[in-house]
Amino acid sequence: MKKSYNFLTIALLVIVGTHSLFAQNKEKPWVLNVEANAIDVYPVGENTPQGEYFDEFFNLTDHWSIGFPKVTISKYLTDNLSANISGSFNKIKKWGEFPGSPKVDVDKLTYLGFDGMFNYYFSGLSKRSKLKPFIGLGGGYTWIEQGQFNTFTSGINKDELVGAGTVNGAVGANYWISDRIGLNVQTTYKHSFKEYLTKHWQHSIGVVINLTKTDNEEPEEEVKDRDGDGVPDEKDDCPDEPGLEALNGCPDGDGDGIADKDDDCPTIFGFKEFNGCKDSDGDGYADNIDDCPDVKGTNKGCPEVKEVEKKEVISEKTVYFAFDKSSINAEAQAVLDEVINATKNGDYSISIDGHGDHIGTKEYNYKLSLERADAVKEYLISKGLSRILITTKGEGEKAPIASNDTESGRAKNRRAELTIKIISQ
Repeated sequence: MKKSYNFLTIALLVIVGTHSLFAQNKEKPWVLNVEANAIDVYPVGENTPQGEYFDEFFNLTDHWSIGFPKVTISKYLTDNLSANISGSFNKIKKWGEFPGSPKVDVDKLTYLGFDGMFNYYFSGLSKRSKLKPFIGLGGGYTWIEQGQFNTFTSGINKDELVGAGTVNGAVGANYWISDRIGLNVQTTYKHSFKEYLTKHWQHSIGVVINLTKTDNEEPEEEVKDRDGDGVPDEKDDCPDEPGLEALNGCPDGDGDGIADKDDDCPTIFGFKEFNGCKDSDGDGYADNIDDCPDVKGTNKGCPEVKEVEKKEVISEKTVYFAFDKSSINAEAQAVLDEVINATKNGDYSISIDGHGDHIGTKEYNYKLSLERADAVKEYLISKGLSRILITTKGEGEKAPIASNDTESGRAKNRRAELTIKIISQ
């Protein structure tokens, strides 16, 4: 009996592994069946207690011994013909009937089967029909543990298996739920020519799995995305810089909706009509090409110059700020009040450059230097000076006037420098 178990194990491994030895073809697929099986030794046209052919064929309660598993591997040779091999295991608990007795119970006799068969499939309603009925013919070898009705002529030997070759005929059907998976039902008659192995039916039901890929299962192509921004390289205008899907994968540093590669002012929030730049004075000239970005004019963005004899006086003033501050202190107010008084003597323009020390990041120091210049401008405006005559600029930490290695040096670098032009006739 142990040898037979080993034989079945090897058989099942052969069944599962055979399909990998041959090239798969989508028109001639491999199919795997995993099924429960039932053994019925009663209505097989034999002497008592095995009944007439098909006698109480569907009497599951009295005659069928249901077990698991049965494993089958099939290879389609044509659209309608397949070859398969299968292995099955069961325990027989019911044998048949006697007059006055509804059934004969036996002591869970081990059942092992190893079979090969050719199946012919009918097309059903059409070639595309999901239901595929079939008939089958083949043979195999079956072992059943010895019992009262299944024994060698020499008598019953405990735990011995009775084995013999069989000729098999089958009817059944596959129902394909999808291209890859379906259901199978099958009834097989196994005829033994040896009197010590009983003839019997084997019924099975289970799942069928198409092991070969179909046309609808083309492998997915690998999507290349070098910068990892979620936009495939083939659609990414900036494949080496992470960007936005709305901008075809390109970055937008200032958030104005214009990709940096198309933005003339990529660090300043601007407008499409000015290619990403601003027009601060509203004269139709973008700041980057406006010679006077804070004064409206038509001469390259500047007002028309009248040729009159004028006297121009240029002076410079400096105000200082506390660490990490852009607020105007009392000392700075005193200096700025002098500038305000000086503008009463004629036409004027004032440019303000903000500066910082090197503490912090360059980006932060640039922002802080611009805030200092703007704070000076707002103070002058609050005292009555014209907004459009005052320009500001942030220099960050790039133009120190003293060493940043000492506190006194850094204090001198935290400043705003004013250049005042006063023109009088």
